[in-house]
Amino acid sequence: MGNALWTGIKLSDLLKRAGVKSGAVQVRFNGLDAGAKPETPDFIKSLEVSHAMDGEVMVAYGMNDAPLPMLNGFPLRLVVPGWFATYWVKMLNDIEVIDHIDDNFWMKSAYLIPDAPGANMKPGEKPKMVPINRMPPRSFIVNVVHGAKLHPPFEVSGIAFGGDTGVAKVLFSADSGAHWQPARLDQDYGKFSFRRGTTRLEPKHPGPTVLMSRAFNLDGVTQPMEPNWNPGGYMRAVVEAVGVEVI
Repeated sequence: MGNALWTGIKLSDLLKRAGVKSGAVQVRFNGLDAGAKPETPDFIKSLEVSHAMDGEVMVAYGMNDAPLPMLNGFPLRLVVPGWFATYWVKMLNDIEVIDHIDDNFWMKSAYLIPDAPGANMKPGEKPKMVPINRMPPRSFIVNVVHGAKLHPPFEVSGIAFGGDTGVAKVLFSADSGAHWQPARLDQDYGKFSFRRGTTRLEPKHPGPTVLMSRAFNLDGVTQPMEPNWNPGGYMRAVVEAVGVEVI
């Protein structure tokens, strides 16, 4: 995963310039890359017209104030903020407005999640399945590794992102989630950017303990304490745990 500054044009401006006719349902995107095997379906993804025209989606030709690197999709890639990267079509070479729901393999059969809160279901259930879409909030502790021996007080730092909107707050715990304290968040570069956060923790007792971080986004969505389940293992956003020893 990464956190980049993209340069490009709004997809909505491009579509307005081209002219979108009434009756348009979705916008379909194709790239120049292909599968390793000839039978691999063409990599095509689609967005609802309303999403494509919302002013957030962009066609990028630059990354971090430099031309778009080959590995990141040169010469053009689609940037769909807050949505999973399967929509971020690399080497974009074709944009088509269609008057129906796209039923190509990558929209109808691949990357499907249950249409349920948190994309959660029980094994054996057969819920309605829909294409994966918005990202949930996530956070990670980045300066402490599992098994570390720490002298209190110690500083914990991490990164967080709000998924499809900004980060509202991040909490850290030094006792497996029994108690939480807020992180000091660094500069906000925009609602789709990572936020860095730090705090100083002082566990009361020596011995094994578990550190956790938990992100909350501006829409009130919170990282769950229990993992979700679906056949593809998608949208895993459970609070991460780092086991350490306080000495």
